[in-house]
Parts: sequence; C-alpha cells; structure tokens
Amino acid sequence: MQESHGIQGSTAASGDGLLRLGGIDYLNALPLLWGLGEAEDGMSLDYHVPSRLAEMLEAAELDVALIPVVASIASPDYRVVPGIGISSYGGVRSIRLYYRESLSSVKRVGLDTCSMTSALLTRLLFREVWGADPEFVSCEPASMRDYLAGGADELSGLDAVLLIGDAALAGGRYADWLDTDLGTEWTRWTGLPFVYAFWACRQEAVASASVQGFLIERLARAKEAGLLRIDEIVAGADLPAGFDEAAGIHYLGSLIDYDLGEDKLEAMKLFFDRLHGAGLLDSPAGELSFLGG
Repeated sequence: MQESHGIQGSTAASGDGLLRLGGIDYLNALPLLWGLGEAEDGMSLDYHVPSRLAEMLEAAELDVALIPVVASIASPDYRVVPGIGISSYGGVRSIRLYYRESLSSVKRVGLDTCSMTSALLTRLLFREVWGADPEFVSCEPASMRDYLAGGADELSGLDAVLLIGDAALAGGRYADWLDTDLGTEWTRWTGLPFVYAFWACRQEAVASASVQGFLIERLARAKEAGLLRIDEIVAGADLPAGFDEAAGIHYLGSLIDYDLGEDKLEAMKLFFDRLHGAGLLDSPAGELSFLGG
C-alpha cells in the first residue's frame, strides 16, 4: 500500500542513523502519515498491521510506532507522543463484530490476528455487557471474510467473528449474519470515546530533549497537514473493496478523531481499569509517560 499512500520510506537499521517509524497499514491512519512523505529529516517509515507494529517496537525493530493502546500496558517504559491518537466517539465502521442469532448465545468467536485492542474490547463486552463466555480463537481476516460469504469451511465452528481496519470496511451485510459496531457498543456502555492507537516510542530512542522536541513537532505537523488534505488522501488511497471516495471522506473526516485530549485519556483509563476488573489484565495499567513531560 505504500505507493498508493504517496509516502516514500523504507525500514532502516538503527546503525544507519535513521529514526525508524512504523505506521498502521490501514486507511484510518493515513491522515497521520501522509505528511511524513515530505520528510527530509533523518527518518524512515514502514507499514504494518497493528499487532505487528507492537511486536516490532517491543523487539527494538522500530523506534517509534503507531501502536494499539493496549500494547503500552506490557511496556511501561514507552513514551507517548502527546496530542495524537486514533479514536472514535460512537460508531467507527472499521471495528465490526459479526454474529448469528444473539450475542448472549455466542459460543466461539474468531478474532482478527491483526488486532490487539479491539480483540480485548470484544472479550470485555462479552463478559461485562453481553453476558456470554465464549471461546476465542485467532483467525486470518481473509479467511473470516470468506467464511462470512459462505466459504472457509475450516471455520465452521465459529458463530461470531471480529474484523478490524480495511477488512471491516470492505465488509458489509452477509446473509444469515448480524453485526454490531464496537465503537458504538463502547460509547453506549460508557458514554465515552474509545482510543484505538497512539504514537509510542522506545525510551532509549528518544532519550534526548532535542529528539523528543523534533518528534513532537514533526508528527504534529504531519497530522495538521493530513487533516487539511482528507479529500486528496482518499482520492490517492487504495480504498477497501466496495468503499467509495464519499464513504472514505466521511470515515476519515467525521468518524475518526485524531486528537488525544483529556476525554480520550479518561476513556483509556476506564478501558484499562475495566479490563483489569474483568480479569483480562493481570495487573492494573500504570500511568502513561509522555514526550516532553
């Protein structure tokens, strides 16, 4: 997807002196990444799905990455870039759970292997809102989409599947399946937005104040540029199947929120607290540490 996004970049080893950035390979991240294509600064940029970005940052294969928020729980030394995130208030379209009959009767759920945060949100909602205790299995998104369309017999034991990102946007209605938007479900339950991802940095990669200041300014400038160019971004993007430009502009311009203000931080804290209270986190999440703080 890199060429269609209009961003030049390659993965670089830290020995090359480049700050290695990782961006989410989904449409919803493009307004935060598009402006980085103009980078003349000593950075590289590569794209991966959310779960892979979390793995690479933890393994020091990246210095800075747009990670699922739950990936920060196991790595409290990460420094978060202030003011920038990917969230929604209510429906988001790209976090979708398909199910048969009723949520309370679900027995076996396929979770998108690309997901971390939404997978935990799914588990939490089943336990605390829908009153079910299903089995969860990791599945490739392409196989689950085939299954919803009537194929992929090897998944025949599933009576619910979670799709995220572009795979969810490319979905739609399937015969004999109901669906629900997990952004809607969270906001209905809590009255708060839900935060899916933010920029996080390995502490040793941003030890100096000058690097921190550079990153804060550079990523904020990219976000500002991206939000001013949503029409252009959508026109140049490789859109999910069946998702036209009007839908893309509405999705990026109206459904996704790219700020990380106090309401988003409150929502994240509540999410982490409820995960812990439901037994889905071994210990309470610590406070986030921000660049420049």
